[in-house]
Amino acid sequence: MEAIESKPLTTEKEKRLAARSRFYSLLAEAFRYPDEEFRQQARQGELKQAFAVLSGSLPYEFAVDENLTLPADLNNEDLDVDFIRLFDAGPGNPPCPLVEGLYKEDRKTVFKELILFYNNFGLSYAEGSMEDRPDHITYEMEFLHYLAFLTLTAEQRGTDGMGYLRAQRDFLERHPVQWMGQMAERIEKIRDNLREDANRDVVRFYHDLIHLAHRFVVADFEYLRAALAN
Repeated sequence: MEAIESKPLTTEKEKRLAARSRFYSLLAEAFRYPDEEFRQQARQGELKQAFAVLSGSLPYEFAVDENLTLPADLNNEDLDVDFIRLFDAGPGNPPCPLVEGLYKEDRKTVFKELILFYNNFGLSYAEGSMEDRPDHITYEMEFLHYLAFLTLTAEQRGTDGMGYLRAQRDFLERHPVQWMGQMAERIEKIRDNLREDANRDVVRFYHDLIHLAHRFVVADFEYLRAALAN
């Protein structure tokens, strides 16, 4: 999905809409394989600060209570190993998949519905690696970032953005809200039954990140449902 920009934010409503969009964008980036920039942001507390700042501008109350910080002296290899071990590798499926289809019985239906959502809003998808699956959490968060951005630009143009809000509500209800709670339960069990060779700080960090993401999609869905009911 291409990077998109809005006009300068001039009203409180625009700032609230932008905060929702940026929160989803930050979540999408946080679930990618950790590059050096991300590692430094997590070690220095910048990641948590970014989420906390955005939460203060959301159109509803949402506290960022999770730690979301990695130790300054964390070995890069430990981070790499446990990220892969948690989310990518292992016999069969990984212990805590970042893809929706592995939490559902009918993966093909999940794929078809997601691609239809994406295509309906002018986004094309070409299937590639596991990380490039349309049901990967990064893709779903990027899509919600995009829809929230379209709502913002509609507000700035003075046009009706209700269709974008309905699309966000429906997408959340049918996808992230349905499966991310299961992902949170998986990482909870992994943290509580930590294998001896696992790095506790890495598992704790991703436990907190997953729980933050799950809490946010549920809170955002409830906000949209209430807003569209009025």
